[in-house]
Amino acid sequence: MLMSLVMAVTMLTATVMASQPAEVVENRIICLAPSMVEVVYALGLGDQIVGWSRYTDYPPEIRERDGWVPYGNYEFISVEDELAKDVAVVSGFADYMPDVIEALEPTVILAESALQYEMYETLQDEGYTVLFFSPASLDDVFDMMIGVGDALGVLDRAEALVAEYEMEIEEIREITAELPPVPVYYEIAHRMEYDDVMYGPYTSGTGSPFDQMVEIAGGVNVFEHLDGDYVAVDYAEIIDADPEVILSPMWPDAMEGEVTTIREIVMREGFEEIAAVQNSRVLFYDSSLFKRYGPRTVTAIKKLAYLLHPYYFTNPPDSVTPWELGRVDMTYAPAAVPR
Repeated sequence: MLMSLVMAVTMLTATVMASQPAEVVENRIICLAPSMVEVVYALGLGDQIVGWSRYTDYPPEIRERDGWVPYGNYEFISVEDELAKDVAVVSGFADYMPDVIEALEPTVILAESALQYEMYETLQDEGYTVLFFSPASLDDVFDMMIGVGDALGVLDRAEALVAEYEMEIEEIREITAELPPVPVYYEIAHRMEYDDVMYGPYTSGTGSPFDQMVEIAGGVNVFEHLDGDYVAVDYAEIIDADPEVILSPMWPDAMEGEVTTIREIVMREGFEEIAAVQNSRVLFYDSSLFKRYGPRTVTAIKKLAYLLHPYYFTNPPDSVTPWELGRVDMTYAPAAVPR
């Protein structure tokens, strides 16, 4: 059955590639979110991007484009300076620079996440063609990729990619369905102080594709009973949940204060009672891999499956091994991606 499915998808991909027109529509694409950059590159149209977010850092080849700098080093100088770059910076994440967007004359603008909804409405009211996505499930993630592919003139290519992703997910499910689920605490952000007030830590409840990703990978989110994809919890709640794995974010070019250390987590009051701490299963995860829904979501699921069930899965290519990662410094760059 599985071999037949593999052959069917292979034939579908070959048919799609053979049917692709020699010339595709020439777009001038602006990606307000880094996830949209990854989608456009996966569709083979990265060279049609004219504007993106200062937080764009993937795929690796974007770092070779003239004018790109890590987000911590970015400084707006002028509209003219941005236009002189290979790709202009047009946004942070929840804001944008209207003068730069106007000068770029985009044919389509791509936005993703609820934080960009007001930007989407404003830009649409100004007459731009804007596509907005806020995936609440894996089906939504794949529908987003197909929607972008359709808008950019490569629908067949997008459908072939999604078919491959769905096949890979089914292969993972076939294995994890037979394994005991592992309780997971997924920390989005550690405890931070603003104006002498402490906030967090934050985790993900229901309301995001993360629950599905954990379930497919053979785990269970210990805070799945909470609503929302960005929820504050306290240490006592985490201790009571007693996760077997704790995941903490790390990413390329992470700056001081944005991430925490394994030592800080294991030294939290009462955490010595947690199974994950007792069994040394407090791990870093690549934040951009896990939180940017799109073509790498399947890689994130494979990574989760490996972290939760290392005897049944191998570490996927193009992902960082958490216990080898340690602290990322300002010179860290992702490995090249085989395409």
